[in-house]
Amino acid sequence: MPNTAVSRGLRDLRALWRPALAFHALVQLLGLAVIVPLATWIAWRLVLASGEPVVSNFDIASFVLSLPGLAFTLLVAAVSVGLLLGEFAGQTWIAAHGLVRRRATVLAAVAFVLRRLPGILGLALLVFLRLAALALPFLAVAAAIWFGSLSGHDINYYLAEEPPEWRRAKLDAAVLAVTYALIAGWRLARWLYAVPMFVIERASPVEALERSSDLTRGRLGRVAPPLVLWWIAVTVAAFAITLLCRQVSDAGLDWAGVEPGRVLPLVALYLCVTVAGSFLYGGLSLAGHQFIVTRLYAEQLQRDRIVALAAAELPAERYRGLGGLGIAATLKLFALAIAVAWFPGSHLDPHGKVAITAHRGASAAAPENSMAAFRAAMDAGATYAELDVQHTADRRLVVVHDGDLLRVGGDPRKVAELTAADVAGVDIGLRHQPPFPGEFPPTLEEVIALVRGRMKLNIELKYNVPDPGLVPAVVDLLRREHFIDEAVITSLDYAALGQVETLEPRIVTGHIVTASVGNVAGTSADFLSLSSAQATASLVRRAHRAGKQVHVWTVNAPEVMLRMMERGVDNIITDDPALLARVQRERDGLSAPELLALRMRVLFAKPPRELTDPASVEVL
Repeated sequence: MPNTAVSRGLRDLRALWRPALAFHALVQLLGLAVIVPLATWIAWRLVLASGEPVVSNFDIASFVLSLPGLAFTLLVAAVSVGLLLGEFAGQTWIAAHGLVRRRATVLAAVAFVLRRLPGILGLALLVFLRLAALALPFLAVAAAIWFGSLSGHDINYYLAEEPPEWRRAKLDAAVLAVTYALIAGWRLARWLYAVPMFVIERASPVEALERSSDLTRGRLGRVAPPLVLWWIAVTVAAFAITLLCRQVSDAGLDWAGVEPGRVLPLVALYLCVTVAGSFLYGGLSLAGHQFIVTRLYAEQLQRDRIVALAAAELPAERYRGLGGLGIAATLKLFALAIAVAWFPGSHLDPHGKVAITAHRGASAAAPENSMAAFRAAMDAGATYAELDVQHTADRRLVVVHDGDLLRVGGDPRKVAELTAADVAGVDIGLRHQPPFPGEFPPTLEEVIALVRGRMKLNIELKYNVPDPGLVPAVVDLLRREHFIDEAVITSLDYAALGQVETLEPRIVTGHIVTASVGNVAGTSADFLSLSSAQATASLVRRAHRAGKQVHVWTVNAPEVMLRMMERGVDNIITDDPALLARVQRERDGLSAPELLALRMRVLFAKPPRELTDPASVEVL
C-alpha cells in the first residue's frame, strides 16, 4: 500500500503543483518577514557591542550562551515550528482536493489556513512544548558538563585555545545533539498524521497528536521509508544540479575576474538562480512530503468517508477575499522586513584599510631588493617595503635574499664570503625582464636614506649562515639612524625575535610562520606573517582576539588580494604594490551594498589555489 500511496500522492502533486508551490512561496515570504527583522536587530546589536563591522564566531557564541541569546533561539524555533505546521496544513488542504479530484487555488488555501489559524497555532505550540520538554534532560546534562568542566574560564579562552577539556565537551555535546535528534525524529514520525487529522477530520490539537500516535504505532516501518526515499531523491537531484551549476558559475567568475562591472551582474544572476533553486527544492520536498503523508493517511480510511470529510472543507472558495487579504498582508510584511534589514546594512562601514608592503620592493616592476624596486614601491604608494638583510664578510648589512648571488646576478659566490664592495659590484638588473642595467645590491643604510619620510621598512633577518651578531647589528643601525619607529623586524627564527625584543622593546616584531603545530596566535611577536593559504578567516579572527596583526604574503592576484581584505588581514605583501593599490581604490569606491554583493561571489566561485595550496604561494 505505501508504494501505491506514494505514487498517487505524487500524482496529486503533479495535478496541483501550481497552488502548492504558490502557497509554499507565501509561507517562505511570511517566514522571512518575521525572522529577518529579528535576526537583523540581533546582528546590529552584536556589531555595536563588538565594535567591528563583521560579527565573529566569538560574538555569536557569547550571545547564544547568554539568556537573551537563549530566548532569541527559542523564539526562532517556535516561529519555525509554527510556519512549518502552517505550511503542512495548507498543503494538506490542497492535497485533500486531489483526493476528490477537485480544483484548488492558493487564495482558498490561504483563506482556510487563516480560518483555522488558532487551531494551527495551538498544534504548533503543543508540538514545540513537547519537543522542548524532551530536550530538558539533554540540556541538563549539557549544563552539568559546562559547569563541571568549563566554568573556570571565559568562553573566548576555550574558543581561542581549544584545550582538551573543550574538545571533550564538544564531543559530548555532539553525542547529546545526535541522540536528541534521533529521539525527536522518532517522536515527530509518530505525529505524521496529526495535520491531516486536524485538517480533514477537524480533530483538536491534542486529539490529533494522540490519534496519530495510535495510528502509526507499529506501522512506522511502512510509513517512514517512502518519505525518506522521497527526501533522498529530491536532495540527490538538487545536489547534482548544484554541481552542474557550479561549473558554470566558476567559468563565469573566472571570466569576470574582480572587475565590479562584470562581477556584480553575475553575482546578482547567480543569487537569483540560487534563490529560485532553493525555493523549488523546498517547495517540492515539503509539498511532496505532505501530499504523500495525506495520501498515506487517507488510504487507511474508508473512501466514502474521505470524500465526505474533504468535501466539507471545499466551500472555502467563498472566502477568497480573506485569502487575498492574507496574501496582501504577507507581501507588505515582507517588504517592511527587507527595508528593516537594508537600513542597518547600508549604514555599516565595511571598508577595511589594509597596509601595502612591497615584497623586496616593487619586484614585479624592477629587480628585487634594488634601489629601483624601492623607488617604484614609493611611487606606487606602498606603506612598507619588505627587504632581506644579511652580513658580508666585512660585517656590512647588505640587502640580498639568497645566500649567494647566482639567481639575481649570475655570480655563484656566497654573500657571507664577499665584502660589501664585492657585492656592490654585481649588477642584479641585467637578468630582470625588462633589463635594469646598473642596479646593484644596496646596503641597509642606503635604503633607509632613500625611503626616510616616505615609506617604512619590513626588515627580514636572513640566516643563510649562522650569524649571532645579525640582530645586534640591525638594532644598532636602526638606533643610529633614528629609524626604530619606521621599521619592523621579521624572521623565521623565533629566538632572533626574542633577542630583538630584549635589546630594543620599542621595535615591532613579526613572526614568519610557514608551518605550525598548536596555537599560532600565541606567539609573543607583535604580528603574524602568514602565507595566503594559511590566513583563513578563523585564524585571522583568533590572531586579532590575541592582539596580533596579520600580514599575508605573497599576494599578486587581484582575486586573492580581495579575499585577504575580506578576511580582515592588516597588511598584504605583494610584488606589485601598484596593482594592490588600484584594487583597494576600486574596492573603496564601492558602496556598502555593492561591496556586500561583491563579497557574495565567494558563494559561487572556486577558491584560487593560493588560498588552498601552500606550494602555490611565492616564498617570502
